[in-house]
Amino acid sequence: MVTINVIERPEVALLAPLKKNFTDLLGERERLSVERTRKDKDKIEKILGWVMCRTEASRRCGVNPADIRIAFHEKGKPFLLDFPKLQFNITHGGNIIAVAFCNDHEIGIDVEAADRKVNTTIAERFFTPAEADFLQNCPSQQRSNNFLRLWTIKEAYLKMTGDGLSKPLNSFEIRHIGNEIKIFENEVLQNCAVFQDETDPKHIITVCIKGNKQIEIKKQWMRFTEERLLIF
Repeated sequence: MVTINVIERPEVALLAPLKKNFTDLLGERERLSVERTRKDKDKIEKILGWVMCRTEASRRCGVNPADIRIAFHEKGKPFLLDFPKLQFNITHGGNIIAVAFCNDHEIGIDVEAADRKVNTTIAERFFTPAEADFLQNCPSQQRSNNFLRLWTIKEAYLKMTGDGLSKPLNSFEIRHIGNEIKIFENEVLQNCAVFQDETDPKHIITVCIKGNKQIEIKKQWMRFTEERLLIF
């Protein structure tokens, strides 16, 4: 079971009185990443992302959110130090923040606002020739959306592997085979499954999971109170 917890990003003024309560739950490296962030809205996204992670890990593992220990791999991917089999990933984009959890499978998640307008010609620099051709040949009114769908797959895949943007986006290729999305590197099919959420017309949410088994996806929205996050 993959769980995707989603929350709408609140206005800065709305979260400001509760900022200390949530920040106190974070570990040293998490707090440092917040302090180094310049814009207040970006600080909120980081704080809520980490707190959402700790809230779900607490629910699953029976540990107080503040006692969850988060560590980081060499390239920066976070993991739960005391519960290594429980994998998670955080993203934010558009007006939401999302955290995905999965047992025993590496996972990556990415989100973009579905109506975001992009210069799709950059696909020629960052995507493979086949992907760039696909965008060039699709109807112009669908081009931005299709670009973002490809982009979120690539981001989710690199977050799953832990490579991040240290690996070029055109070093692997996305192909649609039947109703499934497949990823190839050097013509070798990669052992992962890709899921794109179709329930939210405002956002494109993509999850990439290590392994080729079909895994059930559960999406749930959250809200915050004065001290903690709740699922509703």
